[in-house]
Order: sequence, then structure tokens, then C-alpha cells
Amino acid sequence: MPTDTSAPVPTAVVGVGKLGLFHARLMKQSALADLRAVVDPDPARAEEVAKELGVTPLTSTDDLPSEVAAVSVAAPTSLHHAVAMPLLERGLHVLVEKPMAATLEEAREMHALASDKGLVLQVGHIERFNPALAAYNQLGVQPRFIEAHRLAPFNFRTLDTSVVMDLMIHDIDIVLELAQSPLARVDAVGSRVLGRHVDIANARLVFENGCVANVTASRVSFEPMRRTRVFGDDTFCSIDFGTRRAFVVRKAEGFDLGSLDLEAAAARNIEPKDSFKEFLAQGLMDLSEIDMEATNPLLDEVEAFLGNVRGQASGGVPGRDGLRAMEVALAITEEIESHRWT
Repeated sequence: MPTDTSAPVPTAVVGVGKLGLFHARLMKQSALADLRAVVDPDPARAEEVAKELGVTPLTSTDDLPSEVAAVSVAAPTSLHHAVAMPLLERGLHVLVEKPMAATLEEAREMHALASDKGLVLQVGHIERFNPALAAYNQLGVQPRFIEAHRLAPFNFRTLDTSVVMDLMIHDIDIVLELAQSPLARVDAVGSRVLGRHVDIANARLVFENGCVANVTASRVSFEPMRRTRVFGDDTFCSIDFGTRRAFVVRKAEGFDLGSLDLEAAAARNIEPKDSFKEFLAQGLMDLSEIDMEATNPLLDEVEAFLGNVRGQASGGVPGRDGLRAMEVALAITEEIESHRWT
């Protein structure tokens, strides 16, 4: 469907639960979008959201106005394929929440159809728009080792899928983007705690370029955590996706370990927790905190999608990357199942 590259894109949002409501509000807010309708199988919910935003309430995508060119799909994962495929068949651009689909076959079909029709299919891996990650990307570091933890308290809302697809897939996408190398090997373990799906999992990903990633996800933790640490040859970076803070430690220019008086440092009985300060004090290492502007990652994600629809190269996570993350997530799931304890 041709789109005027200067006019707001006529849009709709399918599925206006908690996350879909945010999508709809941002579509209404963005100057790049002209929100025309919201769709939800619950008529009361569709009416409630449509009334708030001053748009048309619908209970079926079959009734979408003909002028709609792009749709955001925030329906349950099990419905992504069933909702997105007819929209793509009609020539509509689609932004679909993560994970891309319930099965790898469904994700492949969605990607293939969008590619065949020349449509934008973007996947909602929102962490790509986190300012901490954007700041890291400016450093030009080649990762050698990546350690990611994504821990959350149990929320009773995601019992229909494993923690790998629910939480870990965020970090899978990030790690794949950082490593920039084909995956060579996967080792993984996991455990069911409260439901019939895995609630806590750990995966070790080894890439062909030698980069290794250790990724842990849990939805049965007491305290939330969304933190990634990246080690390069000369650089260490800690990224906190929750607080949106990051700091970087680098070898100083002209780094020379021999210039540090180790005997003098030992004589002062320096506490282990303070030993690293010696390197900083001697000018061997540079420590800096990355300044990050306050942003709305979901708004950035939505507007990147709309920019791509308008023919501008606006970033975001294309369908092929969403498919790639699912392939690795399923490889991890299979590895977990193969190591199931009896």
C-alpha cells in the first residue's frame, strides 16, 4: 500500500490491553501517526479506549477502515500469526510485539510474506531503544564476554509461555546484536518453579568469532534486575536497563601496569574493594559514566516503525531479527528440555 512520505500514517492498534493501550496512546500522540481505530475482541474494552482517544472502536480487523496503512499488534503472542497474516495479505505494514509469534514456523511465514510484499514488519524488542544501549553502541567495543541478568518477581500474567520467550528473549536479541557473529553452540539449563513452563533459565551462547555470552532470566525473583555487562579487550561496560545508567572502564592511553607500585600498594593493606581505585589513582584506567537523555523507548520504537513505513531509514528491529531471536530462544528451550532432570 503506497504511503505519503510527508503525511501522518493512518494507523490502528489491535489488542488494547495494558501494553496495547500504551501503543494506542503513543500512536495518538505521535505527529507521524493518524490513529483511526482500535481493535479488541472485548467490545467494552474497545469502546473504553476508543472513547479516551477519540477514534473508532472495532472488534475485528476485518472492519478496519480502508485508508489504514499500518497496524500495531499487541494481542497475546498466541494470536500474533493469526492477526498479522491477514493484515500483511491486505498490504498493511505491521509492528508486532515480541516474541514475534508463538512458533518458529509462524514467525517464518510472517517474515516471508512481508518480504514478498515489500512491507515493513517490525518486532517490538523495546530494549533496542533503551538509551543505555544506544550509549554503549557509540563506544565501538568488540565484545569478548557478555553477561546478562533479567530477573523479575512472579506476576501471574505470563503462565502461557516460558521465561525464555517471556523475558530472556530481550537479552537474546541484544546479545545477538552485540556479538555480530553466527552462533556456534548453545548450552542451557532451566527449571519449572510455579507453573508448567520454565520459570528460571540460564544459557551459555558461544559465537564463531569467539565471543561468549552468559544469559540468565528468572520470573521468580524477589528483586527485579535488568543488567548487562560487556567485556572487551581494553574496555568494560556495565549497562543497567532498569535505571538507564551505564558506566565504562577503559585502559588509559599509554597503559603500563609496570608503572603501578604494587609493593607500596600491598604495604598500605588496601582493602580488596578499594584495590581498583589504585589503578584509577595511578592513571592506568579511566572510569566514566555515560550521560543519557530521558527518553520514551516505546515512543521511539513506534516512531521508528512509522518512519520506516514512510520510507525513511529509522532503525528498529526488522522481522528477520525477530525471527533470529526466536530461533535462538527455541534452541535454548530445546537444550533445556534435553537436560531435564528426572
